[in-house]
Amino acid sequence: MSKHPTVSVIVPAYNVEKYLAPCLDSILNQTFSDFEIVIIDDGSTDRTPEVISKYSLDPRIRSHTQQNSGISVARNQGLKMSRGQYLCYIDSDDLIAKDYLEKLITPLLQNPEIDITVCGYQEVYQTHSFHHIPTPKISSGMQATQDFLIKQQDLDILIWNKMYRKNLFTDNHILYPAGQIHEDNLTTYKLFFAAKNIQYLAEELYFYQRRNSYITKNFTSTEKTLTRLKSKEQMAKEAKTYLRTPESKLICNVSLILAYFAYIDNAITCHIDQKYYQEYREKALRALMINRKNPYLTQKLRLYSVLLSTPKGFLYRIFRKITLKQV
Repeated sequence: MSKHPTVSVIVPAYNVEKYLAPCLDSILNQTFSDFEIVIIDDGSTDRTPEVISKYSLDPRIRSHTQQNSGISVARNQGLKMSRGQYLCYIDSDDLIAKDYLEKLITPLLQNPEIDITVCGYQEVYQTHSFHHIPTPKISSGMQATQDFLIKQQDLDILIWNKMYRKNLFTDNHILYPAGQIHEDNLTTYKLFFAAKNIQYLAEELYFYQRRNSYITKNFTSTEKTLTRLKSKEQMAKEAKTYLRTPESKLICNVSLILAYFAYIDNAITCHIDQKYYQEYREKALRALMINRKNPYLTQKLRLYSVLLSTPKGFLYRIFRKITLKQV
């Protein structure tokens, strides 16, 4: 194994004894061969260490065991240990297509102006799957950041359907925030902003095993929803401070309004307590008034502003009860 592999594949692992072996097999069987796997055992209490020990006989694999500190700390430790010029993150209960590395690395090797590649993924449940495939394109870092904050598509936000030039992290001092579950919300936009260009591939190369997720199995539905909503709100506020340009501040204002509407919609559908409806309706109306001349305020949000302005927002409630059923 070369001391300087082209790609470092970082795999954080915590109590995944049933799923880690298939994950590692899918990485080891790649068509692209110049890579290392860096496994970070985040204080597992099951047989995960035994699985890692067995696989560590392969010279392509290095591992590190740490006290349980959360997935962000594990990702950062993997980044610190990585030796490749390019890197990607694979969750330890997921699978990748055999040409995942080859397809993602090729644009990066061919074009020095591309800093991140993004692929599609399949969301796998017990009885069905959802397919998420991006439109093939190349976006500037600034355009991708704008789309990230305003469109808030999972394809953009997620960590593991991408390959990055490592220097995006190291040159810009970007790390995953410790203690955050939705750490991708608070990190990926920084990488997009630092990138010259991002290339999207119309290839479904990652298999997200929703049925396996340790994190999602250990929160109630309401807890998961509130955690996700808080991360959206936090992202918009932090991005406004981080990006620091007049244009970016306007974009972040719209992102924050979208976060407020996410609370409102989840209260309407009873995924969170009804108390959040009035609290975030007031926040949204104030923010919409302040941003009425914001060029990034979409026509949809302008319509929502009118509907939400009716007494107690009754027209908005009726409209969303109808439209949210169709999603």
